[in-house]
Amino acid sequence: MAGSGQRFVEQYGKRKETDMEQEREFLQEGLDLRFFLLRLYHSLWIVVIAALGGAAICAGGYMLYKQINPAAKEYRAETKYYIDFAEDSTGIGYGYYNDYTWNDLMKSDDILPYTLSLLPEGISQETVEMAVVADIISDVRLLTITVTAPDTDTANEIAQATAESLAHYPEVIKEIDSIRVIREDKAEEVVFGDFTKNWCIFGMTAGILLSVFARWIVYCMDFSVYLPKDIEKRFGLSVLGVFYQKKRSGKTGEKECAYGREELDANTAYALKGKEKIAIVTILEPENSEELLGTLKKSDGMKQKEIVYAGSYGKTDYECIRNADAGILCFTYGGKDSKLAERYLSDLKTQDCKITYAILTSADQTMYRRYYWGAGLLMQP
Repeated sequence: MAGSGQRFVEQYGKRKETDMEQEREFLQEGLDLRFFLLRLYHSLWIVVIAALGGAAICAGGYMLYKQINPAAKEYRAETKYYIDFAEDSTGIGYGYYNDYTWNDLMKSDDILPYTLSLLPEGISQETVEMAVVADIISDVRLLTITVTAPDTDTANEIAQATAESLAHYPEVIKEIDSIRVIREDKAEEVVFGDFTKNWCIFGMTAGILLSVFARWIVYCMDFSVYLPKDIEKRFGLSVLGVFYQKKRSGKTGEKECAYGREELDANTAYALKGKEKIAIVTILEPENSEELLGTLKKSDGMKQKEIVYAGSYGKTDYECIRNADAGILCFTYGGKDSKLAERYLSDLKTQDCKITYAILTSADQTMYRRYYWGAGLLMQP
């Protein structure tokens, strides 16, 4: 008894190592880019909705921000002055004032305190210093003062106080005879560039990238079986054939039909040659096991065989499988049971139930046609 138990442990350990090696090889091969792109194509509506949603959220958020955020709005008042410079002892006017000089003078004790004395108490010195900008474009006699504030009243009040302060300034210096206003523009809202289109494009791009990335993550985390090669690489089972559901392609008639009928007939005729009793097992309990058996019996290679349904995980007739000449495990296309299949196959091996073949059911006809033959070719069941 002790020797039998030790042999069982050794056999179980070898099987476990084999299963882990198959799983490791399957993961190391990477993802099937072609199949992923086809799945992405079939769910293209999700990408379109994500793009439109991203554009609406970003553009709408930007427009809402502009409407409700007062700090985002600016008002600007502009006043132009003409300066009469005094002449020095040689008869030459003092013409060395540039825009840098005027910006410094606007914050000097000769101008700023007088400007503040003309303003309401709510307007601080820092506000005035930040709001007023002096500029001389070409002629030193033409001075432009621009006042920028968050509202029209503040901008107009600072502009008016600055004009009076500059008119008073020649009284405290000898270099200037007078400063007078030659043009005055009241405060108007500063119209910045409209970035709604930019935000719309950004949101659309972000939506597309995020949706594709999300689909990629879902695909990476999806261990479902979709293709025969998934079964062969992960579980080491030979796939005899694939069945697709006609309801998936919108056609009427028989619920399931063999995909590649000649291939299925040839595979079953060769692989099951000399085997009279065939045990069929499924991972999960099917809705109608008789219908599944009826579909299998239509294959030329299985018409003269005794086909029995031996149950599913948790409800398996192990003795029936052991007495059968061959065992076939049925996988469901896109079923969420592939990880359970690993456990199930391990239990079947422990029970000395030989499962060497597999059949994939409920496959998507359109997906298979595009994956193997391309969109332009039809396949005949």
